[in-house]
Amino acid sequence: MTGAARKDHLAPGVPLMMDNRPRSTVAVRPAKALSDHARLFTALELAFAVRFVASDEADTVADGLLRVGDVAPAPSPVPSLAFAGESAAAPVQDVRLLDDPAVDPRLRGLVLPQHRLAAPLEVREGDAILAAVPSGPAWLRRRDGGASCDVVRVPLTELAPDEGLRRWLLEDRALALVALVQFLRSLTSDGSAAPPALRAAFVFDDPNLRRPGYGYIGYRDLVAHADLHGYHAAMAMIPLDARWPHPAAVELFRRRPDRLSLVVHGNNHERRELMQERDREQSLALGAQALRRIGRFEAETGLSVDRIMIPPHGMCSPGVAQALGALGFDALCAIHPRPWTERPPGDLLLAGWAPGDFAEGCAVIPRFPLTCSAAEIGLRAFLDQPLVLYGHHEDVADGLESLADAAARVNRVGDVTWCSLGDVAAGNYGSQLDGERLTLQPFTRRARLEVPAGVSELSVLAPAEDGEPQLAGWSVEGRERVAFGATVPVEPGSAVVVHVHGTTEVSPMAPQSPPWRPWPVLRRAATEIRDRLAPLT
Repeated sequence: MTGAARKDHLAPGVPLMMDNRPRSTVAVRPAKALSDHARLFTALELAFAVRFVASDEADTVADGLLRVGDVAPAPSPVPSLAFAGESAAAPVQDVRLLDDPAVDPRLRGLVLPQHRLAAPLEVREGDAILAAVPSGPAWLRRRDGGASCDVVRVPLTELAPDEGLRRWLLEDRALALVALVQFLRSLTSDGSAAPPALRAAFVFDDPNLRRPGYGYIGYRDLVAHADLHGYHAAMAMIPLDARWPHPAAVELFRRRPDRLSLVVHGNNHERRELMQERDREQSLALGAQALRRIGRFEAETGLSVDRIMIPPHGMCSPGVAQALGALGFDALCAIHPRPWTERPPGDLLLAGWAPGDFAEGCAVIPRFPLTCSAAEIGLRAFLDQPLVLYGHHEDVADGLESLADAAARVNRVGDVTWCSLGDVAAGNYGSQLDGERLTLQPFTRRARLEVPAGVSELSVLAPAEDGEPQLAGWSVEGRERVAFGATVPVEPGSAVVVHVHGTTEVSPMAPQSPPWRPWPVLRRAATEIRDRLAPLT
């Protein structure tokens, strides 16, 4: 075994890793491959309920077999996965995943670019081809007198010291990881666990409701286009702008919450506003002022603004993230799983892997650009991550067809629910059913669920945290807090809201507001004038 396996994490698409849950055993052959890929196998043990063992013996008792450097394997009594050996002269080709029942539906038809492939695979009668390149199969499934054997025409390489498992899906090792994930899911999934339902939203940074549109975005046209192409668009409004709302804009947002919603975008939207070095008091004051401004807007308009923070420029310091969690934000929506760094520390092997992360007690929902490829969208869906695509009003300067194209790339992955970011966060949890007990693994500070018929007990697992723990328990809304792992009674068929509590919780009304300064007002006024004049100039 490559290392001590944690039991506090939910891997996407596989059962919850409970303390008493047996792990599937995967034999690795040749035995040396286990030590040669120590970081990779450690990461996979963290992500899945598996245990890897070195084996050069054909009679090793295991639930599955992983062969490294052997694409002509002998039949095996257990399911197996074989990878090619490395080849310095291997050609680089784009790999297309085929429309085969053995390929995850979210991946069918995707093209994974720039893979270095070993020698062509021998295709035998009865083989199913799962992925191909112009020169032949890149991944096939074979039955040859034993259990199924997947053969992949790419090598299995080790994780670098500074990289986690997530980076493989962004590089030329994506096919290897897809095959590995499907193989391990097949060994560990017993049907009792469910990942988060697939949810999606577009987010535009900066728009406000002072006019019936903002820059190149006309809200009425946007709703009509969203109706035609089936998407939802959230406006990330700067709390400083939450004044003087236009009645027509308010009325449209009130009538069409299925297509339009609002979230929080910083506070004053100064440069690196949430990344500046601040002490705890200053961080709480910043977040609390944003919430109070939003609260006044809600009282004036009757609209609801989701308690999701979109950091200006996509970055947020550890201290501010901790303050946002303490103040009751449901989540951050950021580009990076540790939003203060573009690349997480190398020891965080699963950063960015799950449907969400926790950073300093604040849930982090991933987001990525409107222009991202169909391959990236499909691979994120494959990991059961929400699909939050962001942009600015300039991204629709040439019309809304770019949104139609992006929506089509999202919708091709299957059954997607388009909704507000508040609903994205509220549904971002995994679950496992065990008789009358339902256990949740949350990736948000506030989850909303309907208790299935036959379920009378609810439990919540502690989210995975690195560093000093910032989370202290959970509660069903309206009830007392209990410890993680504790069980509470629930009514079958009822709707409940689950809150994840922090070690520190602060009312948004408690901190004093930061001292008033004219610069943020002047800067924001100039920026808004520029944005509104852009379509005219």
